Amino acid sequence: TLFTACDPSGNDPLMAELRLVPLTTGDLAKAVVDEAGNQYLPASEISTIMAKATSADIDFGNMAATRTLQYVLMNVGNTDVYDITFAANDLTIHPSNIALVPTPDEGGDLIALPIVSFTKEHVLPVSGVGSLLDMGIGAFTDVMSLSYNYNIADTASIDSFDITDDYTVSGAKMGAVIEVWVSGKKWENYSVVQTTYDYNDISMLYPEVLYPSQSDTIIVINSGNVPMQMRLINPYLTNYDPEHDCIILDTLIQPDAQIDLSDKLRNEYYFDNSGDDETRGNILIIGAQSEQPYIFTLLNKICTTGCLGLRIGEYYHEAY
Repeated sequence: TLFTACDPSGNDPLMAELRLVPLTTGDLAKAVVDEAGNQYLPASEISTIMAKATSADIDFGNMAATRTLQYVLMNVGNTDVYDITFAANDLTIHPSNIALVPTPDEGGDLIALPIVSFTKEHVLPVSGVGSLLDMGIGAFTDVMSLSYNYNIADTASIDSFDITDDYTVSGAKMGAVIEVWVSGKKWENYSVVQTTYDYNDISMLYPEVLYPSQSDTIIVINSGNVPMQMRLINPYLTNYDPEHDCIILDTLIQPDAQIDLSDKLRNEYYFDNSGDDETRGNILIIGAQSEQPYIFTLLNKICTTGCLGLRIGEYYHEAY
C-alpha cells in the first residue's frame, strides 16, 4: 500500500516506502554492529545498495540446515518512517522492531541502514524427556508482514498513515528421515531396558527380548527427500584379516527407498571364531558423519548407544 500527499512547500509529493534489499557476503563484511548486537550498513554504501534489485519475496531455497537470510532496510521515499515492525508465523526476525528509518532527503540524519535477519529453523526441538524433534520436510510457504507509519504535517494538522507490506516466504526443507523397522514394528516403539554386561562392564540400552535371530525382518527406510549414507561394519573381521577395513556394506539409501538388512544383522556367534560368518556385520551407522552407531548387536541382542538416537542433519532424533 502506498500513500502520497502534497508537500506544502510545493516540492514533490511526500511518499513513504520501505524496501528490503538482499545482502551478499561482501556487503555484510562492511557492516557495523552496535552494543545491542544490531547490524547496520554504513550510509557510504547507499549508492551501491540502490543499484541492487529489491526483493518481492524471501526465498530460502533448498535448506539442508537452519538458514539465515539478511537484508538491508531502505527508505526510498522522501519522508521519515517510524515504528517499523516485522511479523511472520515461522521465522525468527532480528530486530523485530526498528524505531526510525530516516529518508536520505532529510540531509545529515542518515548515518547507517539497518540490517534485518530472517532465520528459518530446519529442525525444531520439542521440549520434555522422551520428546521427539519436529522435522517437516518439503516445500513451505509463509507470509512476512512489514508494517510502519509516517506523518504529514501542514499548517493546520498532522495526518498519520499506517502501511503494511506483505512478503511471500518460500523454500524447501531437505532431509533424510530414517525409520528402522524390526519384525514389522518401529524400533523406538519397543520397550527399552538398560543392562550392564559383565563383558568389559558395558552398559547399554536394548529393546527387551529383541534378538536378531528372532527378528523376521530388519528394514531401514528413508522417507525423506535426500539420500542418506548407510554403512554396515563388522569389527571382528580383523580377527581373520588384520588389514580388513571391516566394511560389509557402504551405500546410499535413496529417498522413498528401503533396504532389508535381515541377513546382515544376525550373527549369534561372533564371539566364537568357530561359528562366525565373515560376511555379516554387527554395527549399522546411518549418516556419514555420525560418531556413534545407531543400532548394533552385542551378546546376541540388538542394542543402541545411550538412547534410541538417529542423527538427522545437525541434530539427533531421540526417543527414550
